[in-house]
Amino acid sequence: MSARASDTQVKTARDFTYIKPQRRRLTEYEALTVHMQPDHLAFDRAPGRIEETEWYLLRDDGTPLWDPASTALRAPDWFAWRDPAQQWQRTYVRHQEQQETALERATEDAALDGSLAELDPRWVRDVLCGHYRAWSFFEYAVFRAMSPAQREALSDTLGNAICFQAFDHLRHAQDVICYLVEIEHHCDAVDDGLGKRNWLEDPAYQPARALAEAIMTCRDWAELMLGANLVVAPLLQQVAVSELVRRSALPNRDAVAAQIVLTVERDRRRNVAAARALAELAVAESNPDAAANRNTIQHWLDDWTRRADAAAVALAPAFDKVPVPATTHAEALARARAATVELVGELGYSSPLGGAA
Repeated sequence: MSARASDTQVKTARDFTYIKPQRRRLTEYEALTVHMQPDHLAFDRAPGRIEETEWYLLRDDGTPLWDPASTALRAPDWFAWRDPAQQWQRTYVRHQEQQETALERATEDAALDGSLAELDPRWVRDVLCGHYRAWSFFEYAVFRAMSPAQREALSDTLGNAICFQAFDHLRHAQDVICYLVEIEHHCDAVDDGLGKRNWLEDPAYQPARALAEAIMTCRDWAELMLGANLVVAPLLQQVAVSELVRRSALPNRDAVAAQIVLTVERDRRRNVAAARALAELAVAESNPDAAANRNTIQHWLDDWTRRADAAAVALAPAFDKVPVPATTHAEALARARAATVELVGELGYSSPLGGAA
């Protein structure tokens, strides 16, 4: 077996025969993840007994530790879901450590070669402090919502993926702050309070703030995973971060900000793939509730799209503050809308933005 194959496959030991591998061989990811969490429909219930009082493990209020009512979707086996990225604790930590090390070195190099001191004060104040710092509050809101959602997910594979995404968003919020702390040593234009003031008071951010508050009150873990990744990521986050910050960074001589967003986009691609896998599992032909699930997901996508699009539209004034514009708000919004329509269309859904299933 090659060295590469040995990293992803393990021998099917007698102790692991209760795990059904997705492919022919059991992977390291499956061996270390699947059924670490008891199956709430089988393992944690006396044979033949379905009464709630017969569960071995209960919460303080007497309800089961994992409740099928935690999502409107239904599936015969949530443990059949697999993370396309095959991430478990060690691989996830290693991946993020590599990204953070790269950002740390890029920031250090930019400080030493004078690049940070040469940044346009308008870019620092209006874009990095006024916009990107404000956006860190949105990232933190998603982190807060994902954290309890991972606890409610009905399989360990799903819970792990949601947990990792929660930490993705926390990392994204912290990277902005860490970068501004370093810039402050080289530029007098840093105003950390501006981001908070904009987030709380500027009309351009109030639709995004309202959406952030709605995200934090969402109690359906599957809705949160699908809405955040199939709508908010390609639509609102694309406009607010990829289009406004990353696309404009290099024309404004800020290579570090561009690299920060590139790591955000790498995480985003992984989370979108995970959400796609969940959507496909929910409507699989073998699922007797596939039709009802499809209707539920369509309703979620419609609702999240309207709110995310309103937030993306409201960000137009932020684009006007970029010293050296790389794109217009109208162009950025059009690209993000097209990407969102394409993504949900590939899964067989329609979008309020256009396009039919």
